[in-house]
Amino acid sequence: MSHPDDTENTVRTFLEAAGIPASTDEFEMFVAMYPDLRAAADKLYNEKWRYEEPVLQFTPLAPLRNSRGNLELNSEG
Repeated sequence: MSHPDDTENTVRTFLEAAGIPASTDEFEMFVAMYPDLRAAADKLYNEKWRYEEPVLQFTPLAPLRNSRGNLELNSEG
């Protein structure tokens, strides 16, 4: 877990970079929320997906794999 001063500096840097003014209460709220938000974001990273290409569009008739791993077409639509 981050040191409280590190968290405060991180939140301050993010707010300044985004040009978002924050009252003292808002700043304290963001500092309190940041460790949980950072932990949740870290859980989204998966090393095995590192070199995968993002899906840029959804094609409903593209081949799909069923629960047995066989390819089948999505015929709904």
